[in-house]
Parts: sequence; structure tokens; C-alpha cells
Amino acid sequence: MTDILEQLLPASWRGIEFPVTKMRATIAHDLVEHKYWGKDGARVEATGLAPVRFSFTVPLIQGLTSGRVERWHILYPNQFRSLLTAFQKKATGVLQHPEFGEVACKAERMEVDWEATRRGGCDIELSFVETAVDGDQSFAEFPSPVNDVEDTSLGLDDEQFKADTTAILLAAGVELPPYLAEEQFGEPFSFGDAISKLKSVTDYPSLLSRRAGGRIDSIVYQADRLAESAAAARTALTWPVTQRVERTKAAAHDLNQKVLAGRRRVALFTVPADTTLAGVARQIQGASIGDLVKLNPGLMLRPEIPRGTVIRYYATEERAA
Repeated sequence: MTDILEQLLPASWRGIEFPVTKMRATIAHDLVEHKYWGKDGARVEATGLAPVRFSFTVPLIQGLTSGRVERWHILYPNQFRSLLTAFQKKATGVLQHPEFGEVACKAERMEVDWEATRRGGCDIELSFVETAVDGDQSFAEFPSPVNDVEDTSLGLDDEQFKADTTAILLAAGVELPPYLAEEQFGEPFSFGDAISKLKSVTDYPSLLSRRAGGRIDSIVYQADRLAESAAAARTALTWPVTQRVERTKAAAHDLNQKVLAGRRRVALFTVPADTTLAGVARQIQGASIGDLVKLNPGLMLRPEIPRGTVIRYYATEERAA
């Protein structure tokens, strides 16, 4: 049987990885109950999502074997001391959740248990609370980038659309692209199948695997061939084809950028004094204004960045070390 969990990301706090035997994410709404005298029940008003809480059961016991994507070595006392030091910091940090990826959090609670019957280390219970970073959405509110590609390409697999497009291209004397041509060998390409493979494990972690890049490239390749055939037909009848293909390609390219970005470690920087976006870029080694805007879209809402603002940036190897 396939072990789906082995393809998840390693858990880490501030870059310190740790093994996990159990994890929980608590996603809740803040609700206000309006009760009235003489009336049963209440009118419940939702005032927003509460910050997401993450908890982990962590065995820091010598002798554990690391998973395929995990990089920890000496769990006790080395990894324990590193994790303890990182946990005591009050500033916002990056929690890498195995399922949800990187989330800006505050450390909330650490409980350490030593037992006489377990002589190889200790067990830890960790909890973190998601924190808003300069107006960003909660991670739970972001649409899946895979779903964006799926939504834009829904019509490309429609049988009527394929039949109409095939008739137009043949009438114009244009060679059919591989996507529409009858395949004598192998299975015909389907955008739906390609997207299903991307979603087969789980959106975020599977995107970080190298296999995902090839699957995205195949979607772009098939869309490109279809666009070239539509352009060669030189007829206005192909404009629906061009429109759908360009939307699909744009979503696929955006997804690919998220894949590449996911392979780069994101760190946090707290602005020490009021400054501008260019001023922040000068203070962070290797940071570009383009990357800062991409990771912190809220920075474009005002010309000045106030002191204490937490900025995401791509950590260079020197800063990440």
C-alpha cells in the first residue's frame, strides 16, 4: 500500500526539524451568540476565523530512523536543545507544517516529559498559533493554485469543444496538435488526468516534489501545441480556443512559479525603523523588491513601512545557515 504521509514536508520551527507522531490543526470560527428573553436558541453571528492552532507530539528519542524527506540526526540532546532555544524566542517565526507548508506563527506552549521507562530522550508537546503578517490572509483562505489551473482548463476536455475545434482546424488544413490527434500508440492526453495527478497526494506538499514540475510542463506543452494550431488556422472561429488556452497557460505558469518558490526557504525580518520598500530591500542581504512584493503584497498599500512590520523574504544560503 502507498504511504501517502511519507511524501509530506518535514515539520520544523525556525528551520529546526523534528519528528512527529501526531499532529493537529484547530480551525475555528469566532462566534457571538445573541440570546433573547423568552426565545429558545440564539442568533449566532460569525465575526471571522480564529487564528489557527497547530499542535504536535514530538518524540526526541535516540534510535528513531528519519523519513525520506527528514534531515535531523541526533535528536537528544542536540535537536532538543536547538528546538528549545528556538521556541523561547518571542518574535514571529516560520512553522513548516507537513500538510500546509510554511505558516507565520507565534510559539505558544512546550511541554517536556521525561520517563524512567524511556531512557533515550524525552517526549514533547508543542503548540503554535497562526499570526497575521501585515494584512495577509489566513493560509486557510488562499485558493489552491492547482484548483486555479483546474478551473481554467475545465472546458478544454469537453467533448463538444474538442469536436468543434477539430472540425475548424481540419477545415483550415492545419495539422491537429497531439492533444486532439488520435493517438495510435500510448494514451491520449487529458488535462483532467494531468491535474488529477497533481492533486493525487495533497496540494501543497506534492507541489514541492520534482515530479510536479514535469507534470506542469506537460500541461503547458499541450496547451502551447493547441495554441499554435489555432494561430495557424488564421480564422476568427478559433478565438474561444485561444482564450481558454491562454488562461490555462497563465494559471499553469503561476503554479510553476509557486512550485519554484516553494523550494526556497522563506524567513522573516522585523523592520527596525520606519522606512520604504527600497529601504527594506537594502537591509536584507540578497533581497529584491520584486520578491518582497510577491511575498508581501500588503506592502504596496502605503508608501511607508512602519517600524515593527514583519517582512517575508527568501533566505540566502548565508542567512539561512
